Amino acid sequence: MLPDKIKRTQLIQSVENGGIQLTNIDSFLNAIKCSWVKRYLDNTNTSKWKLFYQKIPKKYGDSLLFECNISNTILHEIANENIFLSDVLSAWSDVTHNLETQTSSKTILWNNKDITSNNKTFFYKDWFERSIKYVDQLYDYRIKDFYSFDNIRYIYGIPSNNFEVLHTNQKHTHTY
Repeated sequence: MLPDKIKRTQLIQSVENGGIQLTNIDSFLNAIKCSWVKRYLDNTNTSKWKLFYQKIPKKYGDSLLFECNISNTILHEIANENIFLSDVLSAWSDVTHNLETQTSSKTILWNNKDITSNNKTFFYKDWFERSIKYVDQLYDYRIKDFYSFDNIRYIYGIPSNNFEVLHTNQKHTHTY
């Protein structure tokens, strides 16, 4: 393939800025991939294709994946099962996380590439089902520090044996 004689970034510019308003193919393809998210998240949509795809996201919190700052590791894991779903999630993550600036109160804890343990993201299904979703839910603003594990257990009703199970299994899987 020959190199471009005129940079594509220049061609997509407006005529006033020296371009010819060429469609940005990467943005166009990402938009098409992102259009699948609306159909997937539509609870009234009971199409068979949706049932086919639901199995994989359920491992990572289902629709939560569309809110996460999803890691490349998880995208690769999903790609091993379904490349199309991985491409859709990757495009969605690129578009949504480039458009918004997150504050700590809206930073999702699960599957977040910026929050890791042993260089891996994590998703604790039991905690998620107890409505733990955001980082700030683990933060005590009164003392300006994170809650201790005992306080988290008390606040969210997590059984005492839950931590040992999480710690033991953390190296093997993302869902608990």
